[in-house]
Amino acid sequence: MTERQSQVYMVIDSWWKKYGFAPSIDNIMSITGDKGRGNVARIMNQLCVLGVCKRVPRKARSIRPVNFRVRDIGY
Repeated sequence: MTERQSQVYMVIDSWWKKYGFAPSIDNIMSITGDKGRGNVARIMNQLCVLGVCKRVPRKARSIRPVNFRVRDIGY
């Protein structure tokens, strides 16, 4: 995993732990300081290919770390 991928992964992981749902691309951009949505989307796709994140196809804000279960947040 590259440094950029690790940074985006940490944002996704901490966002889930704090809020209980996935961050949007705009949320990730504001935290990491990126200026392009395409770059963030590409990194998110690479995280899914690497197997560290999962997402529901064609569903917005569905990315989550693989080791994180929805029931872990207390719902």
